[in-house]
Amino acid sequence: MAEVIAQLEKQVASQKKELDYARLKIQVLEERLRLQRICKYGPGSEKLSSLQLELLEQEPGVSNQEVVSESEREAPAPVSEAKKKHKPPAARRSLPTFHVLSG
Repeated sequence: MAEVIAQLEKQVASQKKELDYARLKIQVLEERLRLQRICKYGPGSEKLSSLQLELLEQEPGVSNQEVVSESEREAPAPVSEAKKKHKPPAARRSLPTFHVLSG
């Protein structure tokens, strides 16, 4: 029984190392991608967050003027969980009621 536990612990440690390596590799690749996007969109894009750069990448034909304008904006604040839960989805909100006037 102890041998099985030791083998499982060894397997978990090995998988943890693999996971740590994969996370590090993702982090390095994300930084490379960010630097490539900054090169693509010019010096003004250095001020942009990774999310803003990703959105620019999805836009067809972004001009330098748009990059400069976007870099002057503040990065959007993350939406808190409380705000997300506070407002029900559009499909679940009740519609306004209308009163029909008889003529």
